[in-house]
Amino acid sequence: MKKRRQHYVWRHYLEAWAPTGKLWCHRLGENVFLASTQNVAHERDFYRLREMSEFDLLVVRKLAIEPLEPDLRKIAEGWIPHFTYAFILQRQFQDTGSPELEAAFDECINNLEENMLSNLEGRALPFLKSLRNEEPTLLTDAEESIFHTLFIAAQIFRTPTMFDSMTNVLRKIPGFNAEASFGLIRTIFSYNLGRSFWLGRNTLRVTYLRTNSIPLITGDQPIVNLRAIDLEPGVPPQEVELYYPVSPTLGVLFDFDAPSRSSTVKLLTIEEVRVYNRAIAKKSTRQIYGINRASIENL
Repeated sequence: MKKRRQHYVWRHYLEAWAPTGKLWCHRLGENVFLASTQNVAHERDFYRLREMSEFDLLVVRKLAIEPLEPDLRKIAEGWIPHFTYAFILQRQFQDTGSPELEAAFDECINNLEENMLSNLEGRALPFLKSLRNEEPTLLTDAEESIFHTLFIAAQIFRTPTMFDSMTNVLRKIPGFNAEASFGLIRTIFSYNLGRSFWLGRNTLRVTYLRTNSIPLITGDQPIVNLRAIDLEPGVPPQEVELYYPVSPTLGVLFDFDAPSRSSTVKLLTIEEVRVYNRAIAKKSTRQIYGINRASIENL
């Protein structure tokens, strides 16, 4: 089935802010309203593939593949057929005049990246549960943590915020179709970043941030690099400290440059909660979400 309503924030994740089935959403620059998780954080055909030209592929190779180490370069090259082959086959079979075949190609083009992310989310269900239970599974399970770190990286790159900020820079390349190429680019970047996080897990400090005062919010960029909050668009961060609110009462900090691997708990003050909420609001570009109206209205 063709998936037209494509979510850029995981619905299961948002359910923590919707204990009655609905959460509060602030459409930035517009209104605050109550809605189900089905009806927020989505865009029609957001992950639909767009056909890339030979020049587009050349630019992607120059920017995202050639600078990599040989083993990563081979993996990145392996993603190219996923984003191009359906278009090649579609042209080869266009003379058949088969509406069923055309519909199958169209469904593949529309659903491929959405399905990739959905499969990763399914693998991440135990990981999100462990975070909400303050269990440091990411630190102890070497095999499963490969999927945990990949999930974290994918949540960073899959969003409208990353699409807008990165394509705004890429559009400056004459003749390059940034929109058509970004699905491939974000997939390559996600896997490279996830691998980097996995290799850095031995110096990862996880801090569980509890609040028993005002609630934490989340947004359409649910994982934020706190070291990049004030950087100009297009300027890559040199350090990484990730903030991820996992419920209205619990956030998680991932610091991959700590002296050693550890897990700690911190109780936030009201002002600290507000600082983290402002970070989420600042990096979101379309919507922010809260368990009640007051938590998002003034932001």
